[in-house]
Amino acid sequence: MAVQPAPPVTQQVGSARGCGERPEPGELREASRCLVQDGDGRSIPFKALYREQKAIVLFVRNFLCYTCKEYVEDLAKVPQSFLQEANARLIVIGQSSYHHIKPFCNLTGYTHEMYVDPQREIYKTLGMKRGEGNNVSGKNNFLPLFGLTQTKTRML
Repeated sequence: MAVQPAPPVTQQVGSARGCGERPEPGELREASRCLVQDGDGRSIPFKALYREQKAIVLFVRNFLCYTCKEYVEDLAKVPQSFLQEANARLIVIGQSSYHHIKPFCNLTGYTHEMYVDPQREIYKTLGMKRGEGNNVSGKNNFLPLFGLTQTKTRML
């Protein structure tokens, strides 16, 4: 008999202004113009990540954060076939130099898309704060309109 997989975790990690709420349209519009960098240092507008296809976008504190590392290791287990079936992209954005992307992916086994926001422009625009929080809000971590999520303090 096959073992049923555990239900997904849908709780927001941390608590801050706007936790579990959609960003204001102006905030998302401003964030959409910010640039992220891929593992080779190429700049890409944030909007390009979700403009043409549903995207699950998760922001992590940094690549040295143990909790973030464990979270990304769990995300690495999401089969590409599930994403293809859902016609969705799984994207992690960190706040570091692009030089850290490939080593972090190797460390965690993450093979989906990863980018960085080295100047924290998107983080700032969407009201994400620095520091660690250990409160769990219990609010749903999913937005059907954008299909975007955030692992720390603010959900898109």
